[in-house]
Amino acid sequence: MFATLNRNLLKSIVLFDGVFSLATAGLLFAFSGPISGLVGPLATPGILLAFAVFFVFWGGFHLAVGRQERPSPAAVRFTIIGDALWVLGSVAVLVLGHGGLTAIGMGLIAVAAVAVADILLIKQIGLGRQQKTMLA
Repeated sequence: MFATLNRNLLKSIVLFDGVFSLATAGLLFAFSGPISGLVGPLATPGILLAFAVFFVFWGGFHLAVGRQERPSPAAVRFTIIGDALWVLGSVAVLVLGHGGLTAIGMGLIAVAAVAVADILLIKQIGLGRQQKTMLA
């Protein structure tokens, strides 16, 4: 199993990101009110629903890219840039908007930022391996 995952690291992480994004969208659609209450007044239910819509498109894009035999390097770079922007945005919200967040909200944003940064790094590793394979 790990050999297959390692061989298809890029496809695996892109597909995982797609599934996780769609699951997140589902949670936000279903529970935007309660999640808003946990995160704080900065995260209104309307804002969380907007994020849910974004995650539907983001997840769908990842699934389309991940289903390719060899994920498009340009598409993967696009997702890496998106992930980097997400991490930077999360840090900005934590620094500039901490007054409108609960401690739980700050924790959720910080954990999500670290998870997205980890996924970004795995995508970079997978893209590097794919490019080495194509050159060999």
